[in-house]
Amino acid sequence: MSTGNRRGRLPSPPISYDARWANQLINQLEMNLSNTNLAASSATYTMTNVTADRVLDADSTTLAEVADVLGTLINDLRDRGVIG
Repeated sequence: MSTGNRRGRLPSPPISYDARWANQLINQLEMNLSNTNLAASSATYTMTNVTADRVLDADSTTLAEVADVLGTLINDLRDRGVIG
């Protein structure tokens, strides 16, 4: 395990550790992530008249194109189970 400098917010792991503690930590993190995803996906959205569009020309676009791109993004997130 590395004990070098890290850029993230979490400290480097210790050289030795209690495996029970690590498993408990992982289980708690997974539960928190699951609860966060549930909270983010509790509302449902209904999309109508969406033409799948994944290209957005920021220099020349219409409101309808922006709406199609947004609708496509929402549908993609729903298909992946990220939102309801």
